[in-house]
Amino acid sequence: MALDLFGALTGLFTIVNDGQHALRFTLGRARAVVGPGLHFKVPLIQTFRTEETKHTTLDLSPQVIQIDDNLVYEVDCKVVYQIVNLRKALIEVDDLVKGLQNRVVIAVQEVVSARDRNTVTDVDGMCQEVRERLRDTEDQWGVRILQFGFSNLSPSPTSLEITQLEMLALEKEALFRRLQQGGLSEEAAVALISGAVVSVHPDDAPEQITGASEREL
Repeated sequence: MALDLFGALTGLFTIVNDGQHALRFTLGRARAVVGPGLHFKVPLIQTFRTEETKHTTLDLSPQVIQIDDNLVYEVDCKVVYQIVNLRKALIEVDDLVKGLQNRVVIAVQEVVSARDRNTVTDVDGMCQEVRERLRDTEDQWGVRILQFGFSNLSPSPTSLEITQLEMLALEKEALFRRLQQGGLSEEAAVALISGAVVSVHPDDAPEQITGASEREL
């Protein structure tokens, strides 16, 4: 701590800690990348920019994405990355973290929005697609995506309600067809499914009553 303070005051050296690397600039031009340790510099002429080069976890803000069949999904994901080329990471992009966040968000939106309710459950396939879309970013910005995954991928409450209603409608339709195949009339099947109390054979009732009355006579 005291050494860091002394270095900051004198401008004669900089300290790079474990898990970090630094890019040395001389008169504004990027020079060598240096690892952990004590590095001397010429005040006003040389500067160092230090970045974490160990594994770093990036949490993305929750997203709301409309998939191909117009249902809406709530999506959370995480990325673990590592800087493998410090020169590119500091020169090719103004802010690496914000840049990665934006690139990952775009990739996730493109991949998830192209799915429907049946294919959106293929989480492994979507993760692979997202990583493929980020290959160019890795090469351009000197980073490596070590892991990518969805921490949440679920329909919104409204979409869930729509899905449940659609499933219920399909179940009622299937039940309607089974009742018709069993001999019920269309009116009786509809009334039975809707919960109304009906006579299964209303047309037979008058004959049965008439026949019974004639026998009694």
